[in-house]
Amino acid sequence: MLHGANIICLSSIDWAFNWQLPQEVASAFAASGNHMLFVENTGVRRPTLKDAPRLRARFRNWRRSRGGVHTADHGVDVHSPLLLPFPYARAAVAISARLLLRTLRKWLRRDPGRPLIVITFLPTPLARAVIRGLKPDLAVYYCADRLTETSAEARKLHHSEPQLLAEADLVLTTSHGLLATAATVAKRVEFLPCGVRSGDFERARRSTDRRSADGLASPVIGFTGTLRKQIDVALLTEVAGLAPELSFVFVGPVEVDVRALAAHRNVRFIGPVQHSEVVRYTAGFDVGILPYVISDYTADVMPVKLKEFLAAGLPVLATALPEICRFADQHPGLIAFAGDARTFVTGLRAAAADNAPESVARRMEVARHYDWSEQIARMSGWMESLLAAKR
Repeated sequence: MLHGANIICLSSIDWAFNWQLPQEVASAFAASGNHMLFVENTGVRRPTLKDAPRLRARFRNWRRSRGGVHTADHGVDVHSPLLLPFPYARAAVAISARLLLRTLRKWLRRDPGRPLIVITFLPTPLARAVIRGLKPDLAVYYCADRLTETSAEARKLHHSEPQLLAEADLVLTTSHGLLATAATVAKRVEFLPCGVRSGDFERARRSTDRRSADGLASPVIGFTGTLRKQIDVALLTEVAGLAPELSFVFVGPVEVDVRALAAHRNVRFIGPVQHSEVVRYTAGFDVGILPYVISDYTADVMPVKLKEFLAAGLPVLATALPEICRFADQHPGLIAFAGDARTFVTGLRAAAADNAPESVARRMEVARHYDWSEQIARMSGWMESLLAAKR
């Protein structure tokens, strides 16, 4: 496992947001003996009114660290930058890069003798400017989403992302669609889907009292993660109405209008929780659901929660996202699919009854093959070989 390096992670989310891929990567490399700096999300669009709570938290963190770096959990240093909110204006990017580089170079002076690696989850002009300014020994672009499809402004990434794909020493992708795109220009590209802390979910299932859904009647149908426009809330609303005997629990932030869904008595919103609580709630579900809207963006989405549901031994019902379909083809009989409310309800009722010990054991066994320890070890091996070749 790679150790002894200075690693800067240019994240696509903030450290205290839902525990996702950037935090897993940063915490894993910090644990293996590297100095890790996690730079919180610098954005792919201008902030709007709905970003106000996040911006207030960003300012508090920036002020608490006196504009610099503070040490968070897992031995990771975190920087909460305050930058100009114009991610595609050339002058603003130049000023923001200068401000960010000043902090990064100050952090690097703590131990300048180590090799420098930059891992970016953002393909923005600012990320490219920072990489050029730092001249790292290794530049890695972890392409986890088709960010160009997230907003009208983010479509401007069509200019900078191909340049980053060509410039990076290593490109990692979480889906086959992203892999195909990157392979046309990248020097080195590898497929590395998100993993799972399988042991955490297995232990939670063994220890749970099956009342983790705050007293709702079983069977409990669960979803973890952010409720956003990529989730088919209209479908869920109809499903909850058609199946009053099922309880629906949503754990995570809500970024869309869910008033019609919340009007059903068998629906509960838990809100954002720590990752340890996500594990506990997941272990208390009877079925995990992945009700995604089918779109250009979700065509390349491989939900992290799929493997988390399996690690907890849960049956999974999903809409037919291409990446989930590929996964189902690799592991026949593991995932059920539905495309409309009535078939979704039928699928949920069948899945809730599928609790045979051998079924639970098979789901957990498949999830173990994607444990984060295995995924990060692969990533580390590729990075070490590239560093050795450069030397």
